[in-house]
Amino acid sequence: MPVDDLPAPPTFEALASWAGAGRLVRATEPDVSTWRLPAPQKAALTSSGIPLIDDLISEVSFHSTPTTYRLSRLTNEDFNVTWEYTAAQGSGEVLETAMPDGATRFVNSTINHWLCSLHLFGSRLSNSSALTHWPENEDTEQDALAELADLLDQIRTLDPPAVGAGDHQTHFWPATLDRWLY
Repeated sequence: MPVDDLPAPPTFEALASWAGAGRLVRATEPDVSTWRLPAPQKAALTSSGIPLIDDLISEVSFHSTPTTYRLSRLTNEDFNVTWEYTAAQGSGEVLETAMPDGATRFVNSTINHWLCSLHLFGSRLSNSSALTHWPENEDTEQDALAELADLLDQIRTLDPPAVGAGDHQTHFWPATLDRWLY
């Protein structure tokens, strides 16, 4: 993806406004200095940071492997599974890999797109009464479903490949938003 097509990442302050104090982790320059990524994507990790989001990101760690760069993970001990979020060398394409089976899903086209999608997701969740109170009545559940559909459309507008044809097996955002309430 050309550098000119990258969205500006959310600011640290914008992410912190909904993520909360101590729930946003920025990379340091040494963390990403040797990573083979376009400079704007490395800069996004050091300036914006990655938010911790319940049931989505429980740990942020910047680690290099032979083919990818680990950004964060979510561990679910009840199901004995960990999902790792990594960026591909060169492009910065973000993928989710389930461990231990190794099943991989596409998340976003670049780190910048991922950070913007996380910001859309986190700010929507933190500001929505329907998404936090949906089990209370059928109308609220319908409002919550409408909000999730709107959020998916916003992510589709930001990064069309992140939604693709909406396949839950291959695309992270359609699967995540469809299961969020349940």
